[in-house]
Amino acid sequence: MILLLAGDGPLARALQDKLADVGEEVRIAPASDDALFNKACGCRAIVYAPAPNLLQGRLRPDPSPDRMRAVLGATNAPGVGLLVVVTPAGYEDEELALRKYGVPYVIVRTPPLVEELETQPALQARCAVWLPRGRKVAVTSAALAADAIVRASRDDSLQGATVDAPSESVDAAEVLQRAATRARRASVRTVAPVLDAAVRRVGRFFHVPEPAIVTLHGQLAGS
Repeated sequence: MILLLAGDGPLARALQDKLADVGEEVRIAPASDDALFNKACGCRAIVYAPAPNLLQGRLRPDPSPDRMRAVLGATNAPGVGLLVVVTPAGYEDEELALRKYGVPYVIVRTPPLVEELETQPALQARCAVWLPRGRKVAVTSAALAADAIVRASRDDSLQGATVDAPSESVDAAEVLQRAATRARRASVRTVAPVLDAAVRRVGRFFHVPEPAIVTLHGQLAGS
């Protein structure tokens, strides 16, 4: 049995499906549960995602060593032999607490999910935008991330390692264009950076507010 501390988003749902496929029972709880130790009893491993929404964790990291210590305390429950931690970049403080504790662990470094992008409010507004090409970003799917996490929970050779979930390096503008196409509301086209810069200058001159999707692109691309 696996104790799953991963919220209720696309990642958690994909994990439940993948674990069921390999015949693994799942017990679900929030990482903030005061009874984590009791919930962990009889589980062979704990899977913990400090940022259940990996996109939000990437854009606005919120690491909590205290939260990690509470999860680590649950690893002392009878039967628990492994902690799998699923993180985007920006959660080094929690990872440091993990490494100091001494419990067998695997860290699965996971970029944002395409499923998370599709549900972003910025892509739900009906608008047409042009985004500049030229900045790469790593993305993955819930299914690919779940595959990597399930493997980490079952492969003893990975203990103590930090592994990267399979991902695709794609232009940030193209990622949002794909997500917008699937969301079927915002219309996104990509343009050369020089044209984008000219359009932005004109927009600033006339005090035209930028659509939320433009802000999201800047956050995703790290600009």
